Amino acid sequence: MAKTTYVVQASGDVWIVQRQGKKSPESKHKLKPKAIAAGRRLAKRAEGFLKIKGKTGKIQATRNYSK
Repeated sequence: MAKTTYVVQASGDVWIVQRQGKKSPESKHKLKPKAIAAGRRLAKRAEGFLKIKGKTGKIQATRNYSK
């Protein structure tokens, strides 16, 4: 079974948390650390993964919360 992946990325002047494969974001944040915290909560709850991207779209970090 594939694990759920959430992505933190810039979208204009806000940071969004989006479930990979979905079009609409789970949440929007003014600050990147707030978006990372929200993404971490979602990924931990789903026992999945969190990808953190920079403003350029390049992946900066990946976190694995699967058990």
